[in-house]
Amino acid sequence: MTSTTPDYDEHGRYMPAPGTEYPFSVSDIARATARLLGPAWTAESGPWGVSGTLSGPHSADFAFFVDEESDLCIGFRRSTDDDWPETPELPEGVLSCDFGVYLELAAAVDGLDSLAERSAAAVRAVTGAQ
Repeated sequence: MTSTTPDYDEHGRYMPAPGTEYPFSVSDIARATARLLGPAWTAESGPWGVSGTLSGPHSADFAFFVDEESDLCIGFRRSTDDDWPETPELPEGVLSCDFGVYLELAAAVDGLDSLAERSAAAVRAVTGAQ
C-alpha cells in the first residue's frame, strides 16, 4: 500500500518538496553563531549553503561543515598570531579532532538556536574567550 501524503511519491518513496526537509543550512548555523559571539564576528556562506566560514578578531577563521560521518564540524588552523590555549577545556559534547572540533551527536532536529549556542561555546573554548 502506498501513502498518499504529499511527502511520498506514487511508489511510496519519501520525496519531500525541495526546501522542506531541513529548515536551515550549515551556513545558517555559522551565521547564528556569529550573532551569539558578538559584533566583532561575521559569517559567510559556502557554496550551496553546505558550509560556512566564521571570522572574528583572530587571524584564523572557523570552517563549519558536515564530515563523512555526518558530524557537524568546526575546522580551524592555529596561528602563532593568536594567543589561544594549547589544550582548551572544551564544553560537554564538543570533541577534538584532527582538523578542529565537532559537536558530538549534533543533528538538525536539535534546532538552529541550540546548535549555534553549542558552536559559540566551542569557539569561545578554542579561542580562550570563555
